[in-house]
Amino acid sequence: MCGIAALFSRRDPISPGVISRATQSLWHRGPDGQRHWIARDKRVALGHARLSIIDLITGDQPIASEDERTRIVVNGEFYGYESIQRELENAGHRLRTRSDSEIALHLYEDLGAQCLHRLRGEFAFVLWDEKHRTIFAARDRFGIKPLFYAFHEETLYLASEVKALFAAGVPARWDAESVFHSVEFGGHQVRTLFQDVFQVPPGHYLVATEDHIQLIRYWDFDYPKAEVAGGLRSDTDCIAEFRQALEDAVRVRLRADVPVGCYLSGGLDSCAVLGLAAKHHPEPIRAFTLTFDRAEYDEEKEAREMAANAGAELVPIPIGQDDLADHFADAVLQSETFCLNA
Repeated sequence: MCGIAALFSRRDPISPGVISRATQSLWHRGPDGQRHWIARDKRVALGHARLSIIDLITGDQPIASEDERTRIVVNGEFYGYESIQRELENAGHRLRTRSDSEIALHLYEDLGAQCLHRLRGEFAFVLWDEKHRTIFAARDRFGIKPLFYAFHEETLYLASEVKALFAAGVPARWDAESVFHSVEFGGHQVRTLFQDVFQVPPGHYLVATEDHIQLIRYWDFDYPKAEVAGGLRSDTDCIAEFRQALEDAVRVRLRADVPVGCYLSGGLDSCAVLGLAAKHHPEPIRAFTLTFDRAEYDEEKEAREMAANAGAELVPIPIGQDDLADHFADAVLQSETFCLNA
């Protein structure tokens, strides 16, 4: 989990202090280093707070293209990136890092917005295209990684968290209508709880030039009609297809230059993920589970049994009623929105 921030001004020069404050406000997302870049004309700035997962040595951001006319900051991870790295190098690109983040930069150079169809992962990124004087920002298909934006006094602000927008100078005001909508209906894909602060929806990208800002959908669910889907595959085929998809999804997420861990409860979903991860990972996996002082909430017994079966190291994290009360304000501060979970 890293943090990104970006500013694109149509009028006034951007102060180094502004992008620095935005980036520093994301320190908790990226404690391994904070860096920023400002264009020569001071109309564009990119910031990055890094949590090192892949390429611990050379993976600092922002990352520049070979001619330094395109730069990118990324939060998240691209799966299967190594084969794309080889493809890019064979096409003549000179990679500055071995980080998965850099593939998005060069794929954009070659394919433009169509690069998103080559990217598999959970991500949000902001890219500055100097040649076309364009900001290109995108969010993964399911919106796993956040990306917020605001337009204030002829400047576009983007960041991983609303707090970074406020740190950069966006006014912090409640959006009463959006708050009501969130309480009644459970949130919104575009609006936030704050006035004139929005989020790039899942499966969308944002393009900003000197003249306009546009949101464009690049992906959506493609469900077959029930009468078509029902006649295509048997239950056995559906189960086999689901297992293959889940196993592949777990396998590609095990690539890291740091130890791999897993959340674990007593539920079927996390147990399945741990079991498949243990199958494909050569080293024992650390499994973290929350334990509670009230028996009706505690699943440590089931988690411990699953960890033993998978050969994982169980790491219990005790949570009491006082912990929930003491850290409630911190949880609200970090979430920035309503958290609905069953």
